[in-house]
Amino acid sequence: MSKLALSVAGIMIAAVSSASAQQVSPNGVKTLAPAGAIKPTGTWNLGTRAGDFVYVAGMRGIDPKTDTLVEGDEARVRQAFMNMKLIAESEGATLRDAVRLVVYVTDMYRFRPLVNKIQSELWGQGPYPPRTIVEVHRLNQDDIVEIEGTFYAPANRAVAQAASPGLVKTLAPAGAIKPTGTWNLGARAGDFIYVAGMRGIDPKTDTLIRGDEERVRQAFMNMKLIAESEGATLRDAVRLVVYTTDMFRFRPLVNKIQSELWGQGPYPPRTIVEVHRLNQDDIVEVEGTFLAPASRASASTRAR
Repeated sequence: MSKLALSVAGIMIAAVSSASAQQVSPNGVKTLAPAGAIKPTGTWNLGTRAGDFVYVAGMRGIDPKTDTLVEGDEARVRQAFMNMKLIAESEGATLRDAVRLVVYVTDMYRFRPLVNKIQSELWGQGPYPPRTIVEVHRLNQDDIVEIEGTFYAPANRAVAQAASPGLVKTLAPAGAIKPTGTWNLGARAGDFIYVAGMRGIDPKTDTLIRGDEERVRQAFMNMKLIAESEGATLRDAVRLVVYTTDMFRFRPLVNKIQSELWGQGPYPPRTIVEVHRLNQDDIVEVEGTFLAPASRASASTRAR
């Protein structure tokens, strides 16, 4: 073989090795691009694996064969879920391994029923994952729905569990509110607790609390109850997302309630955004992720 051929071959091998290396970050984050999936259209990728978790970007109802939006509202919502499902399954997760769903729609009253219908088809009788659904003013391409998911898929799966192939535990603690659709209050996956978007619903009556401040406080208290059922405290929150329908009116109330509950801090990382509409035309929804090592939670349970 000539020196030129060897040189070209060496360059090609180096390029392939470099491209492969770029798919995994220095700390082990693996970028996902499974066969048959849609193609990213900007500075984003479809998903990543980080340790035992698979994170899927917001999926819309795009046909992966044509890279165009599927016609028909119901068909498009279904395709969005199927696009998410394909990416999760490429890393060994199933829909039952979902620990967090965030659904963005452009019309709550028109598309939330379709989301519930498709989830009933795909999850059957459940258990369903923790879910937050919000109405936003606009999605890319003036689309109608976008679905973001987090899945638990242990790299070394040693034990099987009927509820979820990936050992996701669905949470329904005593004294909590009742889910009103194809979602559940929370889930434990390994050492993390994922709490669905909580609103200011009185768990005794399953109705919204009256008064803005009282309702915001109740939303946080509903989240707190679920986290504590698995041995976490508010100080164990590693991520909060607060959705409000009026930033200037309700953000000060959120800050006030957090000051009451967290005291002088430290406070958790938080994102607060104003959305166009929440379910039942509500004013605030609070979603949280907490660290609660499984070994410590088991010891706490035994102590009780």
